[in-house]
Amino acid sequence: MSASPLYRTVHRELRQRIVSGIYPPGRSVPSERRLIEEFKVSLITVRRALDELVLDGLIVRRQGVGSFVRDRAREVLVGMSSFTTDVMTGRLRVVRSVLKDSLDPVPADIAERLSVQQGSLVRFISRLDSEGGSPLSIDEVSIPPALAQLITPDIAGSPSFLFLWQEKAELQLTHAEYEVSVCLPGAEDQKVLSIGPDVPLLVTGELYHTADGGAAAWVVTRYRSDRTRLLGSYGLRRDMRRAEG
Repeated sequence: MSASPLYRTVHRELRQRIVSGIYPPGRSVPSERRLIEEFKVSLITVRRALDELVLDGLIVRRQGVGSFVRDRAREVLVGMSSFTTDVMTGRLRVVRSVLKDSLDPVPADIAERLSVQQGSLVRFISRLDSEGGSPLSIDEVSIPPALAQLITPDIAGSPSFLFLWQEKAELQLTHAEYEVSVCLPGAEDQKVLSIGPDVPLLVTGELYHTADGGAAAWVVTRYRSDRTRLLGSYGLRRDMRRAEG
């Protein structure tokens, strides 16, 4: 097995110091020269590690002044149709942890969406996404067992879940229907997301379909509205005309 790149070692250590509070919000990170001396690495390695921390949303770099731990979690732009791509390209840096993974009786509303019998078992996966060391969202995935049997724990807990699942199961998801709503957080969401009862949640529901038109997965995601903006786009038919009053 090949060794981890040196910048990853520096990045992990500095990230741990920030997350644990050794470097609190607003404090400057040691200078590049001090980091070179401490870790016995090159300037290029130190700068690459700091660039990774910027992408993580943990520090901000000020030209000619230095690098500083962010005072608060930054706002995150989430592309509703490009989340997996944004994660895989590094534009969106999230850490995902699995809260629950089980076979549960499906509620009536989800059974109807997935076209399965009410009360039958579905694979239910609940996950927490964090960005910049701060909780961002909770998502809940419901999948019929026949389609979920090849989902390993590593796949279930990956931010690239949709891509890895399709690849492993040789499955093709062709399109998704989605809906957006807003609600106030319950006690459990407040605890997991580290928010108060007055912080609304942006809620998306996405129903993924396979090439034959069947429903493959129903995904509900609850985002902290104080940290998230949802982005999306849609095409317009070329023959659309302005409605006349």
